[in-house]
Amino acid sequence: MYEIALEGSFSAAHALRLYDGSLEPRHGHDFKVRVVLGAPTLDGIGVVADFEEIKPVLMRLLARYDGKDLNQHADFGQPDWNPSTENIARRVCLSLEKELGRSRARVRRVTVWETPDASATVDGSGA
Repeated sequence: MYEIALEGSFSAAHALRLYDGSLEPRHGHDFKVRVVLGAPTLDGIGVVADFEEIKPVLMRLLARYDGKDLNQHADFGQPDWNPSTENIARRVCLSLEKELGRSRARVRRVTVWETPDASATVDGSGA
């Protein structure tokens, strides 16, 4: 298995719904996102995927969240989509898988950092 990784970032606010149904205070983060794509073999030019084709797709997906209150964003409007770092990783993974469609490169992992020392990762096959 060959893998490539791309990174991006966005700034957004959220307030997690807590176990008792209340909301924590709204606050913001500068989220960092790392996406790992994989393929069992390299293509005809010796790559998993062209960075120059994948990077704009990732940037477009992340731009949907930049400067937003994630609690008000349609992607997190349902109760099981609390805008946690885990669910942000899950949503980016699902959206990127949909965008890649029939591409031979598959999403292997998406990691989202809400701070430099706190992150969540979702496996592409389990999102």
